[in-house]
Amino acid sequence: MTDVDVVIVNYKSAAHTVKCVDAVLAVARQDGVTAQVVVVNNGDDIKGFEAEVHGAGDAKVVMNPANFGFGAASNIGARLGTAPFILFLNPDAQLYPGSLRAFTSFLNAPNNAGVGIAGPEIRDMSGSVVPSCSRLPSRLDLIARSIGLHTLPRAGAGYPYTSLDEHAQSHAVGQVMGAALMIRRPLYEQLQGFDERFFLYYEDVDISARALMLGMQSYYLKDACVTHAGRISSSQDAGFSLALHIRSRLTYAGLHFGRLYQCVLFLVCALIEFPARLLQAMLGRSAVGARGVFRAYRLLALNLFSGTALPRPRAGAHSQR
Repeated sequence: MTDVDVVIVNYKSAAHTVKCVDAVLAVARQDGVTAQVVVVNNGDDIKGFEAEVHGAGDAKVVMNPANFGFGAASNIGARLGTAPFILFLNPDAQLYPGSLRAFTSFLNAPNNAGVGIAGPEIRDMSGSVVPSCSRLPSRLDLIARSIGLHTLPRAGAGYPYTSLDEHAQSHAVGQVMGAALMIRRPLYEQLQGFDERFFLYYEDVDISARALMLGMQSYYLKDACVTHAGRISSSQDAGFSLALHIRSRLTYAGLHFGRLYQCVLFLVCALIEFPARLLQAMLGRSAVGARGVFRAYRLLALNLFSGTALPRPRAGAHSQR
């Protein structure tokens, strides 16, 4: 039986995806771990993509006719495997040798039976460790992030992520970053996978929160490590990505804290976050320019009042919740 199913979702990152497949298979051979790689191309029209992936190694390729969103595409890939563990890996992430062995050894240990999800240490392209895990957001956390309190010096760098000091050793956490997330297949199936109402962003937070409801912890495993470039596809349209991020934050609020709180958070986003982001952009203190901020909130408004402008989540996904 295969030890790990590795699911890679490609969208406007073909070159990274091919390198990722090659690296995963190389690490699997070195670690003595059997891995099946599934690449899900999310509606990206690339000539010769399948041939390039197959040239990198033995991998299954699914060609979606459109961009179904990260969670939906990940679910499609995961259903093609039967391994006891599933690793969801961004195409711009590169596994370090020893990482697959570290993951599987840790999760197979009897005393770690209460851990359902594990994430590795993540390093940027310069080799520096970056925040990759955090507590699960509370009502106050979501409001604080909306009004920009996470940027204050006393809030700590990267809030609500745990500090870099806390990344020095392995420990239980609220959630791990979806750029590299391993989950036990029985837990994944019990949760019915990622909630496809999250087109992009917060699907990793949501699945960690739902796992904890079942008594299964998330864990930061320093012995496993990946390099992650970050924002390869999302940076190509910052305004669109910002709109999706805010919508997913609101979706998470509604699912986990109720519709009334969701309405309160929406007002905070519209009345406080929007002008604050715009001011930051005008002062040159934001990665998203003023035009991108206007575009993001225009898309959100159109989506709210007409259901257009932003991609619709796949119908029926987790409708029982």
